[in-house]
Amino acid sequence: MVEVLKGIHSIDHSDKGDHSLETWILDCPQGLVLIDTAMQPESVNKIGNEIKEMGKTWKDVKLILITHKHGDHTKNIPKIVELTGAPVKAHDLEAPLIEKAVGVRIEGLPHGTILPYCGGIEIIHVPGHSEGNACYFLRSKKTLIAGDTIFGNEKGEIQAPPERYCLDVKEATKNIIILLNYDFEYILYTHGLDVMKDGKEKIQELLEKCEV
Repeated sequence: MVEVLKGIHSIDHSDKGDHSLETWILDCPQGLVLIDTAMQPESVNKIGNEIKEMGKTWKDVKLILITHKHGDHTKNIPKIVELTGAPVKAHDLEAPLIEKAVGVRIEGLPHGTILPYCGGIEIIHVPGHSEGNACYFLRSKKTLIAGDTIFGNEKGEIQAPPERYCLDVKEATKNIIILLNYDFEYILYTHGLDVMKDGKEKIQELLEKCEV
């Protein structure tokens, strides 16, 4: 069981075990919240095993949040909805795109919505990687779940998302500055090693390096 922070579990779906593809489970008093679903069918078993090790069942999952539309975050949505019965939510602009791709109803959320789980989960719209790319800010835990808003290299250093994966790489890079409006210490992101210290300062350093 990998509890990266109290009440926050990280699941590594990468073939090499190098954290190049992660999803998360939040253990909230209101129930479990799953963020992103990964892509390969075997990832459903990994998520299920983590839930079991937490002493919970699929029915304890009360909400599924999606950071954006790309298949490595969304392809297991139908199976996990079947197992949990939980609603799926994403940013307003992304929800219809995901719904069209996976055939499951996705509820759209406007930027700034605060969901009543784990002391408040706020959706932050950071467009560029995709139309409705979003981060989720856990206010009480000073934790930012950034999805693909940032990437990491083999040294564990954060960087802007690569152009080949972006709808508009200039927008994706420029809009990282939006994150500086929030008070966070930790950054959990999909493709790379998580930032477990001085997260906001590292975002500032990244923006300076990118000359944004």
